[in-house]
Amino acid sequence: MKLYFAPGTCAHSPHIALREAGLPFELVRVDLKTKQTADGRDYLAINPNGYVPALELDDGTILTEGPAIVQYIADQAPQSGLAPVNGTIARYQLQS
Repeated sequence: MKLYFAPGTCAHSPHIALREAGLPFELVRVDLKTKQTADGRDYLAINPNGYVPALELDDGTILTEGPAIVQYIADQAPQSGLAPVNGTIARYQLQS
């Protein structure tokens, strides 16, 4: 997985969730002014909205909304306790 981020943004919460979950990932810094990644790629090709975070899954799927990204991470590592089990009232309360 790749987490596209910029310092001081809401990409911080998925970054923490990935660390807490113990999942392997790569950080890719995005310059929000130029919309370029640190390695020179066009970030708008990854996320046409141009904001962070974005999580690129190993199959190439891109998630672009922070709450969805954090829930995805929690579901990949249920033993981490980052979120209640999907389908429970506690999970719905988390989402409300």
